[in-house]
Amino acid sequence: MTPTSDAAEPDYLATRLTWMQQVELHMRAHNSAPLNARQKRRLRIAQDNDVEPWDAFTQIVGTDHVQF
Repeated sequence: MTPTSDAAEPDYLATRLTWMQQVELHMRAHNSAPLNARQKRRLRIAQDNDVEPWDAFTQIVGTDHVQF
């Protein structure tokens, strides 16, 4: 069996994203409003406490802040 090549994968899929970049991806996917100062502070605390990015997004930003 021949292994498949990753050559077709875009570069951003092959790179490791930072914790905050993962949160920002969730925000873009949900078309979330920009973060306020309180949310930014709470996200930094969540990151320091090893909360997963998706969990931090749902707990702190939440999908109720979605803009259409």
